[in-house]
Amino acid sequence: MAGPMGRPVGDQRSAQKIIEQSTVLKHFLDGHHRWQLEHDLKQHVGDWTQANPDPESRANAAYDLERVLRFIDNLDERKLDGSDERNGNIDGFAERGVIIQHNSEADCLDQFAREGYAALRAF
Repeated sequence: MAGPMGRPVGDQRSAQKIIEQSTVLKHFLDGHHRWQLEHDLKQHVGDWTQANPDPESRANAAYDLERVLRFIDNLDERKLDGSDERNGNIDGFAERGVIIQHNSEADCLDQFAREGYAALRAF
């Protein structure tokens, strides 16, 4: 993944539909830990929330965030601490998201939030 791509041609799903259909995205957005990273994530994927008045832009941002979360959730658990691959969760958050376990999926997401798509190449 080199950068945000938005939804593929023909994908007319709304941001809400994308969120509803993705276990990892739904779990992340429903959790307390997102608040710590949300602002920085929006800098790289766009704003998927109702604060963004453009429904197309919201949907593209939700799609791109889902791709990043799925990529991180699929990382090899043997190389990460406190993480289970492909379980539909970004593992490694503690204390309502205030603490991020080093070398976990949450740590990878934190690195992405700070550095953008370039950080994904290191995983």
